[in-house]
Amino acid sequence: MAFQISGIIQQIGNTESIPYQDKVFKKRELVLDCSYRNQFTGQIERANYPKFEFTGNHVDGLNGFNTGDIVTVSFSLNGSRSEKDGQVRYFTNVQGYKIEKYQSSYNQQQGGNQPTQTVNGNQPTNPQGAGQMSAQQAAMESARNAASASNFPPAVDENGIPIQGNNDDLSF
Repeated sequence: MAFQISGIIQQIGNTESIPYQDKVFKKRELVLDCSYRNQFTGQIERANYPKFEFTGNHVDGLNGFNTGDIVTVSFSLNGSRSEKDGQVRYFTNVQGYKIEKYQSSYNQQQGGNQPTQTVNGNQPTNPQGAGQMSAQQAAMESARNAASASNFPPAVDENGIPIQGNNDDLSF
């Protein structure tokens, strides 16, 4: 089964060449920041840094990407079972096979030429829904884009109440 997740590149490993029988096995690791952030403050609520392993021909797909780039990674989960000395162990491998620049559904609707400020990590989705954005993701992206405003996020006290007082034009 294939999944996709978007995030900010935290680390791209060097290509490793591992001799195996009479062939050479290539692998390269990628770490993303897919942390869940508060939609109002942008602060991390739950850290999430998945590591992906790209192998074989997919290793070269990481060329041209740098730390800090916002990307979408297509990956598959593979598990194996090992039994040794009566002990059963299970291993999970997160195998990346495709990486591309992140495109929000907003950017796709507007022609895809607008730069994206940042992205909230999202749950893996089936490839069929890759162009769709959940309400939470849309709210997060909107809040993150608003973060460039000079008074965002507002200063708050220990109870989360804005310190600036009542500077709005609301009647209540």
